[in-house]
Amino acid sequence: MKQKVGMVVLVIIILAALGFIVKQAMPKKPTYGINLVDVKAKKVFQQTITAGETINYPVKSPYTGENTAYPANQCMKCGTIFAYIPYTPKSPTEEPPSPEIMMPKCPKCGSFEIIVPAIPQGVKEIDVNQDEIPIVDMSKGTK
Repeated sequence: MKQKVGMVVLVIIILAALGFIVKQAMPKKPTYGINLVDVKAKKVFQQTITAGETINYPVKSPYTGENTAYPANQCMKCGTIFAYIPYTPKSPTEEPPSPEIMMPKCPKCGSFEIIVPAIPQGVKEIDVNQDEIPIVDMSKGTK
């Protein structure tokens, strides 16, 4: 009887070890961070995205629990932080209507000098000190 119990325990340990080895050997999908701005909570934060993942904006914000987060951009000229929804082609072969569709433009001053707002290392989010955060929606390919 003791031998049967010992054999069952040994088989379970071997199966668990094999499962662990197989899981570790499987390739992991690469991830990257994207800076988002919550237009309701007025915070810029980073979210981890899996490569190849399709994202439909707005996404759920950890600050409001609602779909109020968009890709964050900041104008180098006037400092305005704004949400930018990029143009998305309907098919892989479709070209955008014009090059300006692909380039974010500041909704306040019209500048094309745009950067992603930096979040200092070790900081979870940054507050946006603006009355409102404009949303520039180019997803449909219209201005």
